[in-house]
This record gives sequence, C-alpha cells and structure tokens, in this order.
Amino acid sequence: MNYDFSSFHKGCAGRTVVMGMDGLHVCCLTCGVCANLEAVSAKISTVDACKVGAVDRIPTGKQTYGISKGGVLQ
Repeated sequence: MNYDFSSFHKGCAGRTVVMGMDGLHVCCLTCGVCANLEAVSAKISTVDACKVGAVDRIPTGKQTYGISKGGVLQ
C-alpha cells in the first residue's frame, strides 16, 4: 500500500515516519504528536507514489472519517 501523509500537521516544520508497536506512525517533529500512518494518510496508487515534488496525488480507496487531503490536522 502507498500512503500520502502530506496533510498531517501541514503547517508544522517537519514530519518523520517511525516504527511503533502496532505498525508505522507519522510523527510531527514540531508538536511531538504521532499517529498511525494508515489512519491519517490518503491511500494512493503506485504511479502517484513515484511522482516527485509537490504534485496533486489522487487518493484511492477509503479514508478514515474526518481526514481530508489538504486539510490541517492538529
């Protein structure tokens, strides 16, 4: 599965992905908040995952309720 987590804490300085006990998590380096990667990310196609730079990636499949591409999550 391919994930786009660019909407997670979009206004903060940086994010990173870490391994947690229940899988991958995306962490905001500014706020110190971590969330399950699959829960806060849009699922995207392999073709979209290979695109470089700030491009419009089209979410596929279902997303967690309340998570929207381009929204600020805090």
